[in-house]
Amino acid sequence: MKGLKLRLLALIVLVNGTLFAAGPPDEGMWLPLFIKDYNYAEMQRLGLKLTPEQIYSVNSSSLKDAIVKLGEFCTGEIISDQGLMLTNHHCGFDAIASQSTEEHNYLDDGFWAMNKGEELPIEGLFVTFLKSMYDVTDRINAAEDIDAEMAKIEAEYNNDGKYKVDIKEMFDGNAFYVFIYEIYSDIRLVGAPPSSIGKFGGDTDNWMWPRHTGDFSMFRIYAAPDNSPAEYNENNVPYNPNHFLPVSTAGMSEGDFTMIMGFPARTNRYMTSPEIEDQQTGRAPVIIEVSEKYLEIMKVEMDESEAVRIANASDYASMANTHKYYQGQLRGLKKFDLISQQEEYEAELQTWINADEERKAKYGNIVDGLKELYKKTQKLTDDMLYLNFGGFSPDFIGIGFSAFRSQQAFSNPDATEEIDAAVAALREEGEGFFAGYNRTMDRNMMVMALDFLKKMSSDRQADIFDHPLYTKKGTNEAFADLIFKKSMFTNKKLFDKFLKKPSMEKLENDPGLIYIQSLMTLYRGKLAAVDGQFEAESEEMRKLYMQAITEKENRAFYPDADFTMRLTYGSVMSYDSWEGKPFETFTYASQILDKYVAGDAEFDVPERLRTLIAAKDFGDYGNDDGTLNVCFLHNTDITGGNSGSPVINANGELIGCAFDGNWESMTSDLFWQDEYVRTISVDIRYVLFIIDKFAGAGHLVEEMKLVK
Repeated sequence: MKGLKLRLLALIVLVNGTLFAAGPPDEGMWLPLFIKDYNYAEMQRLGLKLTPEQIYSVNSSSLKDAIVKLGEFCTGEIISDQGLMLTNHHCGFDAIASQSTEEHNYLDDGFWAMNKGEELPIEGLFVTFLKSMYDVTDRINAAEDIDAEMAKIEAEYNNDGKYKVDIKEMFDGNAFYVFIYEIYSDIRLVGAPPSSIGKFGGDTDNWMWPRHTGDFSMFRIYAAPDNSPAEYNENNVPYNPNHFLPVSTAGMSEGDFTMIMGFPARTNRYMTSPEIEDQQTGRAPVIIEVSEKYLEIMKVEMDESEAVRIANASDYASMANTHKYYQGQLRGLKKFDLISQQEEYEAELQTWINADEERKAKYGNIVDGLKELYKKTQKLTDDMLYLNFGGFSPDFIGIGFSAFRSQQAFSNPDATEEIDAAVAALREEGEGFFAGYNRTMDRNMMVMALDFLKKMSSDRQADIFDHPLYTKKGTNEAFADLIFKKSMFTNKKLFDKFLKKPSMEKLENDPGLIYIQSLMTLYRGKLAAVDGQFEAESEEMRKLYMQAITEKENRAFYPDADFTMRLTYGSVMSYDSWEGKPFETFTYASQILDKYVAGDAEFDVPERLRTLIAAKDFGDYGNDDGTLNVCFLHNTDITGGNSGSPVINANGELIGCAFDGNWESMTSDLFWQDEYVRTISVDIRYVLFIIDKFAGAGHLVEEMKLVK
């Protein structure tokens, strides 16, 4: 489905002028800006050999210059002086799918450019380099007009539009940082293993250990001849980075230092008990429920057609990942009863507040206030999810909204210039939309949307259920059939007919638009004000709550991840499951053959790979004992957005590519458990083996700087 897209920084808090160390070394997503003063000694103790300036520097080449944010949701690393970039297979999945056809199915067969001329430009893909970051908290807090001050800061740092400037609010509004970025948009696909390698284990193994997944893909960044960002052009040249990562083939051992730099997405490690309860009883169950239905509908159509499977593969994989993630999170929330744990902490916090009159005046009964707020807005989370994740799910809503926004032009038949412009815009959008439109799947999504809308609170029901068009049909199935028979947004012939002779009357009477307007009325009339008031009140309370726990704990806190560059560090390390089952630290190629199931969608692998493994033909990438490492565990702190992040050793060399967390880490976005949380990464030697021995693309390995 084209319309289906789900959508550490460390603020060092000084208390009484003193900096205090945070928790265990492996917990925390730290801003590279601060490692010299706050993390470096601990990193050295764990084995780091680099200087702080070799990791983060504004004035000279450093590791940060080899790390990019890939698109909106992943991380990549530069591994050659010709802009070669490594990331995860699942991060490149959408790009690979976009180039795939039934004749050239790169998802199933893999893709390898044997020279730069064969590399495939990926429209819409871009990478973002961090140039520098600065603390602007004092400036913004001192400003009378915060928006004006932010605009001034942006103007100061964007270098006449050369850079993108992003000001991030952290710690619930208690701190602000400015990030300066440079964006490159000519990105080309270089190589990807078949999904049977890149997604080996599929949904069954997702979030699980042991893993044997070659989760990597390769792209190249191109630039103008002067190395500056440029749109795609045949005259562009491979990007020459300020720094690229050497690749280590020496392997690793238990306890070795590891470090990850990347762009983690979101964590919520300072949630209060009512927020955790809302997550456990509202958000997680609803997302599991809705995503399960999504997957069921999509799979039926994907199983019927190879073309449909290719077109929807990326969205299906993303939704399956979300579904399993929330299943794991809910499992952990229930197992460890985080609500009760947090309530105990909050009782201690309130006792501490009540012990001092100044604290009582400042913080009051902050936790009780948050509990009361969530009680007042009970079921708000559920209803917002049912509306946004359910009601708005049909694909036709996208183009319907475009027509909805054009109503003003069509309302005046004499405004020929405005009408012509609206028609031209809709025609262009329609060509792209209908070219890949799956009406059967979208019709079933429409039924699902109506089913979930009816699950909303009784006082928040959509008025579509009282509309004559619906009441005449009487059921969700029949009304969905009406929309897919009569709406111009689900029928290209009707859409083209409208564009030839547009009128406000036709638009207003379109059943698809009537449905869309009903959703908008529902949101604006029964949800927007409540949600806005809730957000405003909770933001103020959260800001005060963060001040209270910071003052009470008298130590440094790292703020939650927010898609800004972070550095995490720890060690190669195994673990025991929640049930006490011990796990090994490394997996090996021979174990792929143990899992192999011929013809299975998740556990089949190419014959060539099986032959190489059986013959132990690992080239320069195997171990002295005739084995080949595939994946490994380490206790660095990551989350979504870190997919594709480099795993770097003590010498600043690439040893792996992070792609997952273990099943026990599904609650780590909410609370940290040092003994259980692990990062799962693919060993760089397995990556090299697949590129060189399996794919025969040794020229890419020759481009890298290998270090033994």
